[in-house]
Amino acid sequence: MPAHVVYGDSFLVAGVVRQVIRDAGASDVMDSNHHRLSAAQAQPAEAVATCNSLPFLDAVRLVEIEGALATEESAGGRRGRGRGTRRQTGSGSGWMQLAEAVPEMPDTTLLVLVDGEVADSNPLLRALAERCQVHKQSAPSGQGLGQWIKRSAEERGGSITPPAIQAIMEMIGNDLWTLDRELEKLSLFATGREITEPDVRALVPYAQEANIFAAVDAIMDRRPGDALRLLAQLMEEGREPLYIIAMIERQLRLIALARDLTDRGVVQPELGRRMGANSDFVVRKTLGQARRMTLPEISLKYRRVLESDLAIKQGRLDPEVSLELLVADLAGAGAIAT
Repeated sequence: MPAHVVYGDSFLVAGVVRQVIRDAGASDVMDSNHHRLSAAQAQPAEAVATCNSLPFLDAVRLVEIEGALATEESAGGRRGRGRGTRRQTGSGSGWMQLAEAVPEMPDTTLLVLVDGEVADSNPLLRALAERCQVHKQSAPSGQGLGQWIKRSAEERGGSITPPAIQAIMEMIGNDLWTLDRELEKLSLFATGREITEPDVRALVPYAQEANIFAAVDAIMDRRPGDALRLLAQLMEEGREPLYIIAMIERQLRLIALARDLTDRGVVQPELGRRMGANSDFVVRKTLGQARRMTLPEISLKYRRVLESDLAIKQGRLDPEVSLELLVADLAGAGAIAT
């Protein structure tokens, strides 16, 4: 029975794991033959011993191991850093021994390794790829994401209009867990008809915050025209300048944290937890913004935000004027060249 490695977007990974288990006829194995292990807590030798055990009163022993790739990648990142640090080499080190043990496992063992996003150069992934079926699951984007939303609505027995697809993409991005939940709600609401853009605007809670996040992204991505247009919309909606400034400051803090963590070699599966972000989409977006800025640039932008906030609170500048100057500065070249 082949071993499987399933990694990437957590929503898609969960679906593939369920399918692999169903296809192998292991959906109904007894609890004594179903082992769920966390690589951060389990010992590789114990995991290998479990995989080598024959099932009891079942045709299959199912072993799911979560996080082995990320653990090996993190260890690999730490090994070889600094003087006097010996890099582990040779076979059988860490979870590498699991890859080496796969060919000798009994045919009754179904091994499924589950992970988040890891680099293609991950040493354990490369070793397992020679011995396992590898299923890389990347979250769709652009046209592919639109097709995923359309297909997901149709699987629920409904349909969704192109403007509604665009609206929900703008609000949620490719956070598939959230999209799936919101599409379920929209499908129930629009039973018997298409899901429309007004449905999305009315029912998806992110609609109320969509403009603020879009404005902040335009600022961070240096799109001054879009940033100022969205800023005008927010002001028309009655958003307070200090609230908008607080949201800009929040994103800059996330960007600074993401930049610092990546510079220190923290791998992506760990970034979301350390940043306090539950959405893969938010983590990837923030990482992209962080990679386009240096730490001195982030610090300069952050100081500019604090100056604008202080100018408003001390009454030295009209709040709207101060905010407009801040947005024009951050979204343009001013904050970089200063």
